[in-house]
Amino acid sequence: MKNAISLFTQFFILGCTSFGGPAAHLGYFRKTFVENKKWISESSYSQLIALSQFLPGPGSSQVGFAIGLHRMGLLGGVLAFVGFTLPSFLIMLLVAVGLT
Repeated sequence: MKNAISLFTQFFILGCTSFGGPAAHLGYFRKTFVENKKWISESSYSQLIALSQFLPGPGSSQVGFAIGLHRMGLLGGVLAFVGFTLPSFLIMLLVAVGLT
């Protein structure tokens, strides 16, 4: 349970502070999860980036999900995705509610 909260929190913080689009997000992920936390190796991270560029959709979301999946299985992938995208969703929701 503690690991799940830690994983979600780390991705939520990145979701709140990572500006600059998918290319910048990948740099933040590398700094955080490869260099600082050592949750994934440089080689594995490079392979995830290559795979995300091949697949359709937002690369940073795919890599974030994959890091969570690598760390804690399917639950980790879901927590990483929700944690990283939740801040943007909340901002968009507040703007939409504020405009109506």
